[in-house]
Amino acid sequence: MRSRAQRRVTGLTLAIGALALVMVPSSGGRPRAGDFSAPIGERLTYAISWASYLVAGEMTLAVKARGRFFDRPGVHLELRASTIGPVRAWVKALDEHWASYVDPETWLPYRVELSRREGDRRTDLTIALDHRRGIARLSTGRTIPISPETRDVVAFLYHLRALPLEPGDRYHGSLLSERRRIRVRADVGSRASVDTRAGRFEAIEIVLRVEDGGRRAADARRLRLWLSADERRVPVLITAQEALGEIRAELVELATGATAGRRPHVSPRSDRE
Repeated sequence: MRSRAQRRVTGLTLAIGALALVMVPSSGGRPRAGDFSAPIGERLTYAISWASYLVAGEMTLAVKARGRFFDRPGVHLELRASTIGPVRAWVKALDEHWASYVDPETWLPYRVELSRREGDRRTDLTIALDHRRGIARLSTGRTIPISPETRDVVAFLYHLRALPLEPGDRYHGSLLSERRRIRVRADVGSRASVDTRAGRFEAIEIVLRVEDGGRRAADARRLRLWLSADERRVPVLITAQEALGEIRAELVELATGATAGRRPHVSPRSDRE
């Protein structure tokens, strides 16, 4: 049986996975995903801290390449997350890698690859999404029904940056993980100044909740996402409230083009006062 500390560390990636939303407006016109073009070579680096003082992990989001993948045009997106420092040495070594291949016009993913290592356990999974037929096929042989706009965690984060986000807007959709699909709701809040290790940003708050069978939306780990309020809409901060403290994934560095070739290291010691 896993210890409570191990469950909290696993929550670091659960918070990331909870962002795998499908954003479809509850009213008004459908947003045009093609209006946003992520710069090839962009890499966003985050420090993941636990209980406001311990840096427990690091995460990167990257736009790797644009070209032809698996016999169709696409953009290769990537998310990597891992525990570091004392948490990795004393509690759990956890590494997670998501690769998402999306259509360059719709930003809908057609292939997702997941690799996860937890201590001595390793999980490798491939998901092929067929939006026309409304089905996702897993390399395990299972299938999951999906909606026409279903996106994985990585594709969603880049799609979200293209949406019109005004205070009071509400979006509904579904979450696709490696096992199931969950209905979700996102509420756009107000703008506020957000301090991160990369500096201060004017940002837009988005509150993410799970909707269970049409009942009132529950607060899913009190998950909050802040996007920069400029034209880039960079995710600058993600927070999830756990019983033993808040988990924060905050931007450390934004690299584009040639500067993206250098992978910065996140110190396991927090410099938060």
